[in-house]
Amino acid sequence: MMYGLSRIILCTTLLQGVTNAFSIPAVFNSDNESPGLREIELGELNFLHTTDTHGWYGSHPGQPSYDADWGDFISFIDHFRRNRINEDSKPKRDLILIDTGDKHDGNGLADATYPNGLESTNIFNSVNYDLLTLGNHELYTAERAVFEYYSTATSDKFADKYVSSNVEFITEDGKNVPFGNKYIHFTTKHTKHRILALSFIFNFKKTNDRAIVTPVREEVHKPWFQEMLKEFPPSKLDLILVFGHLPATDPNEREINALHEYLRLLYPATVIQYFGGHSHIRDFVQLDERSTCLQSGRFAETVGFLSINGIKSISHTPKFFRRYIDFNKKSFKFHALTKTLYTKIGKQVSNKIQQLKNILDLDYQFGTVPRTFYMAARPLDDADNIYNLFKSDILKRLNSTIPKANNQRIVMMNTGAIRYDMYKGPFTKNTEFIVLPFENNWNVIELPIKIATKIERYLNDLPYVVNSLAPPEAIQNRITVLDRPNKCPIIHVPWLNEGHSTRDDFGCDGDDTPHNTETLHHIPNVIQTSSIVSKDKDTVIDFVFFSFLTDDILEAANSIGKDEIPLFHNYTISHVHDYGGQSAKMLLREYIIDVSK
Repeated sequence: MMYGLSRIILCTTLLQGVTNAFSIPAVFNSDNESPGLREIELGELNFLHTTDTHGWYGSHPGQPSYDADWGDFISFIDHFRRNRINEDSKPKRDLILIDTGDKHDGNGLADATYPNGLESTNIFNSVNYDLLTLGNHELYTAERAVFEYYSTATSDKFADKYVSSNVEFITEDGKNVPFGNKYIHFTTKHTKHRILALSFIFNFKKTNDRAIVTPVREEVHKPWFQEMLKEFPPSKLDLILVFGHLPATDPNEREINALHEYLRLLYPATVIQYFGGHSHIRDFVQLDERSTCLQSGRFAETVGFLSINGIKSISHTPKFFRRYIDFNKKSFKFHALTKTLYTKIGKQVSNKIQQLKNILDLDYQFGTVPRTFYMAARPLDDADNIYNLFKSDILKRLNSTIPKANNQRIVMMNTGAIRYDMYKGPFTKNTEFIVLPFENNWNVIELPIKIATKIERYLNDLPYVVNSLAPPEAIQNRITVLDRPNKCPIIHVPWLNEGHSTRDDFGCDGDDTPHNTETLHHIPNVIQTSSIVSKDKDTVIDFVFFSFLTDDILEAANSIGKDEIPLFHNYTISHVHDYGGQSAKMLLREYIIDVSK
């Protein structure tokens, strides 16, 4: 399916800190009201990008760096278009607004309703996106796929803007149809750039029976793709725009790299611009002198900005500019050149968010978090690490409902079940959804100690993306130590907050707001707590785990068993049983209630 669109796309005060001989430049806006913020540079084509919002439409309580809600974002877009991209701009400019998926699992606004996203989808869809697509969280269940397809992909508002090149929807009568458009071709209003837009998701293998994901490397060889290439040769395009739910940097699968190599062979001089997602990081990669990829964080913490100049020039290389805008009112007003963010529709959406929070009782308080617990900003063995809290306390609270549970056991969970830092202060109903958005059941399998004690290492040796056990942030620490053109200094000055200090292929100045450096530490795929006392390696114990891990546990046990036991017979699903007990979410609530007494 293709829609040819010739449509209108309307779509710092002085701060100088020296650390490790590094100086933060002085940057001002026109009215000197936003000290320290780095400017953006407009171009012929300008992009605003969001990704991996996961229902975070009501701002971040207790985090001033992200104090804007979705209504403020809508107002920002309106002011930005009016003040910076307008009919009278010289040179002429266009703006394209893009989202690259994942709108569920992470906040009560999405997760406290049935079905998941029932009300938050309407809030998200209030933004007038020019291009949008899905993420893997729109595909975890058939219910979600159906809801996404009918509420957004084929809606009147987005039917000619929703692109998913390698996902198909299965209708009730069993027919495979594109999940939106396979591609879109359009011409921008002011600069008259001819653009071909494609969108891909990573090789997601845990989809549902109402959707099919085809790997990128296979999709590009299908007849529709080859026909598209013939219809739009290089002479008919100024830019190829590939936006999707796959990481800009992926050391393992390298799907964007493989796609780019293929496209570059066919379009040797065309500017190819990518927008990524999924790994929850700020990232910018230069693929070649005429191609880059921008990725814009997570959880409504970031609005990515990109501009390109010199797109149609063959003799000169284009100029790319990127900026990561903190999702707060101060940054929004600064970049939109406005003293107020108010717009009528923005205020209406902000009011709707507050009304929904009240209806869902998301501010109901169970207790108080005594101090902040971090996912990656503290080492795994640190008392302020949230995974250490689960290992040392919370997982030990699990009580089985089966009559003959073994006192010797290992209890395991995947780190990806925990989605956010747990901040000091009120622990509310919404906090539960923020920290542990997924419901879980506990399974058990009886294993000898010599197998059970090796599963953790086996699973933690699996690469990221392939296993989906760790949170997307697990790849971030790997990326921060990859070779980059410049080594960024460690910044620690008293007047800055800890936060994003991004290093990417363009260097160290991408964040619009300078922050003190936040050191990130390794996140494993799984964590566990053990109550084994026997020294006999053949002693059989209970191995307890999230039901989500069933296939992974069986794979690990069988692989280890073949090495440990002669004439080993594989474990199967028949060996796995329900363990019962409280969910991880309820165990966390118990802990909070106890420490709040």
